Amino acid sequence: MEDEAALALIERASLWAWPPRRTAGVGGWLLRQGETATRRQNSVQTLAFSGEVALDRAIERVEAWYAGFERAACFQLTDASRPAGLDAVLADRGYRLEAPSEVLVRELDTALPEPSEVTLEGRATAFVMQALADPHWPAAQRAARAALFGRIRRSMSFAVRTVGGLPVAAGLAVVDGPLVGIFAMRTAVTARRAGHGRAVLGRLMGWGRAMGARTAYLQVECANEPAGALYRSAGFRPLYGYHYRVASG
Repeated sequence: MEDEAALALIERASLWAWPPRRTAGVGGWLLRQGETATRRQNSVQTLAFSGEVALDRAIERVEAWYAGFERAACFQLTDASRPAGLDAVLADRGYRLEAPSEVLVRELDTALPEPSEVTLEGRATAFVMQALADPHWPAAQRAARAALFGRIRRSMSFAVRTVGGLPVAAGLAVVDGPLVGIFAMRTAVTARRAGHGRAVLGRLMGWGRAMGARTAYLQVECANEPAGALYRSAGFRPLYGYHYRVASG
């Protein structure tokens, strides 16, 4: 699979795996808006640009749409963003660069061992949310994340690692054809560096393979070095990078 074709497939799959509450179109761009604070759910996917709207005018329309939700305009940018040079145009308009990230992939060409004490759940139960939600999150943030999970319309599974019956780590896998995306990985602060995240990751990949997926993908911020090291040690390799441009002021 060519990298640019894989990029387009993964970006489309991740849209359904991390679905926004609302979408809109401007000149071929896809505008996304949701309740959570995640940039991906509240940013413009820029894989296509029709040219039917002048670029400056299109950016102004994006800014007005997000202003309606009291949010700053935010663009997700990859090497495949259109039109060419969009990143420089946004920088000239004062948009700040945020969250350089990588998409990592791993082929699921061999069977994977099943870690112990990792259970699968098909929905965001209270047990799942206990593992996935930071205990310091306010109730509104927890509810927003649960609402996001409730919008997923692809085959999905949560994996939860327990110690002494208590959840200490969890993650989410969403299958879309030959792809399985890994999302929302979290290990409790008091349980880190004990292999729990690796166990969850392995169980999610095994479930995805059993569901017919042949490639796993995930997204990680470049600044998150511990997570990046975990994923690389688990056989993931970089496929492409992306970052965000966020309107100032």
